[in-house]
Amino acid sequence: MKEELALFGGKKGFTRVEEFASATRWPVFSEEEKKAVCEVLESENVYAPIEQFEREFAAYHGVRYALAHNNGTSSIHAALFAVGVEPGDEVITSAYTWHLQVTPIIALHAIPVFCDVEPKSACIDPADIKRKISKRTKAIVVVHPYGAVASMDEIISLAQEYGIPVIEDCSHAHGAKYKGKKAGALGDVGCFSLQASKLMTGIEGGVLITNNEEYYERACVLGHYERIPRLKKEKYRRYYQPEKEMAPSCFGFKYRMHPLAAAIARVQLRHLDEWNSIRRHNMTYITKAINEVMGEIGDFFEPPYEAPNTERVWLNYICQYYADKNGVPRERFIEALKAEGIPATGGRTGYLPVYWNPIYEERSVWARGYPFDAPYVSRKITYEKGICPEAEKFWRRTVGLPVIHRRVSRDLLEEYVAAIAKVLRNIDALK
Repeated sequence: MKEELALFGGKKGFTRVEEFASATRWPVFSEEEKKAVCEVLESENVYAPIEQFEREFAAYHGVRYALAHNNGTSSIHAALFAVGVEPGDEVITSAYTWHLQVTPIIALHAIPVFCDVEPKSACIDPADIKRKISKRTKAIVVVHPYGAVASMDEIISLAQEYGIPVIEDCSHAHGAKYKGKKAGALGDVGCFSLQASKLMTGIEGGVLITNNEEYYERACVLGHYERIPRLKKEKYRRYYQPEKEMAPSCFGFKYRMHPLAAAIARVQLRHLDEWNSIRRHNMTYITKAINEVMGEIGDFFEPPYEAPNTERVWLNYICQYYADKNGVPRERFIEALKAEGIPATGGRTGYLPVYWNPIYEERSVWARGYPFDAPYVSRKITYEKGICPEAEKFWRRTVGLPVIHRRVSRDLLEEYVAAIAKVLRNIDALK
């Protein structure tokens, strides 16, 4: 049945604004986090929560080592250094990711090689990884965008064939699973952000996890000088030996997590599975409802994709809208959703092809031509528009809907999806 859209004066489809705003607000801190912070402030050892958090985070993921960092970007920098990325090396990564997942490659004077994405999930495309591997490829960095898990079997098989370490950027994927195993524990190193928008947070913070002792110790040497005396390998321990008359040193960075962030993150980790379960219930209900509507009226709108053998999580709810299939611009569709009371957006801010930036277009960071055209670079990598066509198309199709983080009534979910369905069923009225 056709209904008059609110955009044209009809009745608004979704009106439970206050209840919805409360359920979609994130992050929210309880008395539990506040108590944990106060306990640190009153403690005789204010740094204790850092290693406590590391032990708990490692146990959660079933790995040997966790190294807390001051943010997710520094954990990626440490991971790249840990696996041996050097000036002139190439690092394969997704063209559709957050820019701070890529710039640590440049910080090491290495060269990013951008891969295209799978059109349904925006995850890095294994087929394009294979095409982009060269003799200089030192690492593959895999991001799990918005909580969708990449095709890890294919990626790891390729990496093993060529002897290349795999680094997972799990900043969007806390608690996600691939064939029953948690994201971050699938590759050689996993990196997590604990920034305020993430599914578990320390407000700011990051974590590196691995089963590889060598990688763990190299990460410590890069930015955790206080850990060096306790490392197993003498080749790293020699940089800081308190019993000797020597100045301590690490390799130039100080990446220790703030202990208050660790205290907050410990609480958040204890609740992560419960919160992910609530989000999954809510967002799966919405996904199913949208798919039912689209099964009746066409294929111009797709909810987020969940690949077989994965259990994705919901940092964002990023749908795809195909304006070319119905003639209605994406902006007009979003306007109609907003008029119905649905706080829709064009997707997560800043998620465009990473190489659409002067850093890659002008090819000069440290000095003219550095690092992209430095003497230690063996081949010229360029970043023209069109090198990753699916990534360049994906961001133009995205429509973001809020993630519902807390338990809500069935009535609210029904009213919410009915308002979305109202716009979808009346799409021709927007032409």
